[in-house]
Amino acid sequence: MGIFSRKAAPGVDVSGLTLDQAWLDADLDAAYAAVRRGDLSTGLALLKVTPANTNLRSIRATGLAKAAVGRSEQLELRLEAYPKDPDLLLWYGQTLVFEAWAVRTAQRAKDVSAQRFTMFHDILRTAAEVLQGAIVSAADDAVPWEVLQWAALGLQAELEDKAEIFHAALVRHPGSYAAHTGRVQVLAKKWSGLELAELIEFGDGVVERARPGSVLCTIAANVFNEVWLEIASDKERTKVERMKRYASGVTARRPQLLAARGKWWNDGRTPDPADVSANGAMAFALKWASAKREAMEHATRTEGRIESVPWGYVGGLTGFADALTRQMD
Repeated sequence: MGIFSRKAAPGVDVSGLTLDQAWLDADLDAAYAAVRRGDLSTGLALLKVTPANTNLRSIRATGLAKAAVGRSEQLELRLEAYPKDPDLLLWYGQTLVFEAWAVRTAQRAKDVSAQRFTMFHDILRTAAEVLQGAIVSAADDAVPWEVLQWAALGLQAELEDKAEIFHAALVRHPGSYAAHTGRVQVLAKKWSGLELAELIEFGDGVVERARPGSVLCTIAANVFNEVWLEIASDKERTKVERMKRYASGVTARRPQLLAARGKWWNDGRTPDPADVSANGAMAFALKWASAKREAMEHATRTEGRIESVPWGYVGGLTGFADALTRQMD
């Protein structure tokens, strides 16, 4: 029963839901649509007026790069005219990272062809060079370092190098939600080979240091979701063994997750641009922690704008809609 046998209900209504546009930002929505139409100037203008070292800049850079996937050559042409423009370098570099991961696909490594891996690595190397240029052009900007984490992950850089990239982002923006969520992926067992205890220790430390009301408290949910995935997808153990491991490794962390939620979501908190993403991650985590009422509260606060991580683990838009229909049961 439960996670190990449940299937999504057929015919789930996903109208009104949006995948991988987890923001409530009218200016970004307008720029995203313009870039999709081929109007790069509108996107660049928005990035240039977005304050540095804020979660807003991280989200806008990410959103504009998602919109520009498939248009990296147009960005490259613009860069030829303005080779040291920090915003253009950042945008181009992040777009290349997204294009690279699209080439690799989300399949397991053993199912990805050698040709795809070669192309994946080639694009990421170019992205890393471009991002280094962005770092030189805007030494105080944290976002190129945030994005560089994903290039380093794909290029299988040493753990020490990945740690240096993470800390470079934090020096510039200690409250960076993107840097911390990226770090969770870097430390996830599927990428790092590390034991889950190291990932959990990282998440607990972030929550402990975060001020009350900070969106960084929700890193507990990101960590929870990666632990959930690792345990739930373990095919090497019997069903009974997996259920026991689930009970000890996932269900048992419900109190810590609820405590992190309580530290984050309080009357004195200041709204953050990363709240939409954080609410989606928290809704997923609380659902699997059997805190259904709390999960629904956060799911509704996403306004139907969710991300592939973590909802892609259970069907993306369909999985989210199904969870809402079932009241997170």
